[in-house]
Amino acid sequence: MNRFVRCAAMAALLASAASAATVIVLEPLYAAPAPRGRAAAPAKADPSTQVRTAVGNPINDSLKLIDTGDLAGALAKVAIADAVPMKTPFEEYTVAKFLGTIYMKQMPPNLAAAAVAYNRQIASGAAPDAEKPGMYGTALRLNYNANDFAKVIQNVTELQKVAALDDTAWEVLVQSYVSTMDYKNAITSAKAAVAAETAGGMKANPVVLGLLLNSQAKTADEAGYRLTLDQLASVSTQPEVWSQIMDFALSTKDIGDHHLLNLYRLAMLVGTIRPDVDYAAMATIDLTNGLPAEAKAVLTKGNKTGELLNQANALLAKDQASLPALAAEAAKQMNGEIDVKLGESYWTYGKFTEAVDSIQKGIAKGGIKDMADAQTTLGIALFSAGKKAEALAAFQKAAMSNTPAGPIAHTWALFLQRPAA
Repeated sequence: MNRFVRCAAMAALLASAASAATVIVLEPLYAAPAPRGRAAAPAKADPSTQVRTAVGNPINDSLKLIDTGDLAGALAKVAIADAVPMKTPFEEYTVAKFLGTIYMKQMPPNLAAAAVAYNRQIASGAAPDAEKPGMYGTALRLNYNANDFAKVIQNVTELQKVAALDDTAWEVLVQSYVSTMDYKNAITSAKAAVAAETAGGMKANPVVLGLLLNSQAKTADEAGYRLTLDQLASVSTQPEVWSQIMDFALSTKDIGDHHLLNLYRLAMLVGTIRPDVDYAAMATIDLTNGLPAEAKAVLTKGNKTGELLNQANALLAKDQASLPALAAEAAKQMNGEIDVKLGESYWTYGKFTEAVDSIQKGIAKGGIKDMADAQTTLGIALFSAGKKAEALAAFQKAAMSNTPAGPIAHTWALFLQRPAA
């Protein structure tokens, strides 16, 4: 999966880094005069956060030039401060901070020079605690942009000590491990990222899940791969993801024709149907199960002509006319098989409310040979009727079955949880 940093995150980075400069204190502040004329002892400021005038004056001059948009002039002033010999750690930090600010404000931003400046800030060891989250957060993005993955990992490690990681920080950390072929740490970090996002009530980042999936493939973690693929399918509409999901479902042991039919119905929705074979195969199962309306619709969608379409057309008029008699027969039966069959027929004609009512009636009666398959068909009817929450519940119930219908229902449940399903 290609690495990338979200544009919005980089825009926010530029804005925050560009406004990071502040006036530098050159001399210690003194306490207010003591009462009744007593001389007050000066309150010494922390010398570790002060700069000498040789550094501070040109830095403050640069700030004024930054405010007026004269970045070249500001850079020249900072260069004067940078030339001062034997700078203290805080002076080194201050110079590097202003260099980073100027480089980030340039149009276009000089990201390579900014990366050097932010790495100088970190190396100084003098960053105030309050500024460390912003410093590390900016540095990790700049180093990622420069493909310096070792530094990214160091930056994120330090950032975690002082602040929670945002979505982009997690993403570039995992990508950095993948880029250095450290798949073990990539897996550990990706799982931590997913746990942090879901704990915060968010859906997992599909990019992180994709990186996790690739890392599990590299380490031959088949069980982990399958779980991650399910997670990815619930947040992604990518065809390559859903092709794998559907392949797993198709490989279900002892899968029957009607299970396959319900899977084909999903393939039509997610775009994984194979035009050369699946339309004809699906229509054949429809005709075998007495569903000519769906058979015709499938063949028409696939631009298929010939004997199958002729059969569908021949059966269609008789089938629709037979529905009242089938309903009467269903009412006489103690078990629900015919009710479920009737409901599925209603569904093929777009009568979704009638389909739901009939299938639910059949399930309530019981005596159905493949209850999980009936529950799956009910879920499809509910989804078509616009009852997504009820459909998901039906699929999840069927998915718990240790039968061939279980994986098919599970796949439908994943579909309902993905974006815009």
